[in-house]
Amino acid sequence: MLKLITFLAASIPVILFVKNLFFKNSKVMQKASSEFRKQVDYLVWGILALVVCAIAYSVAKLVWG
Repeated sequence: MLKLITFLAASIPVILFVKNLFFKNSKVMQKASSEFRKQVDYLVWGILALVVCAIAYSVAKLVWG
């Protein structure tokens, strides 16, 4: 699983380069890209919220324990 995540993280710059190379002037690709970025932003904020909740829960358990 860790190797898969590492491979995907390493391949993202290559994918973005190829996308910019071939689909630079396409309005459809620009709209799809902005929608994808918006969805990724929502995902990142959700993960950050979960991390904050986990940290708050851990701190509360330490204080009350």
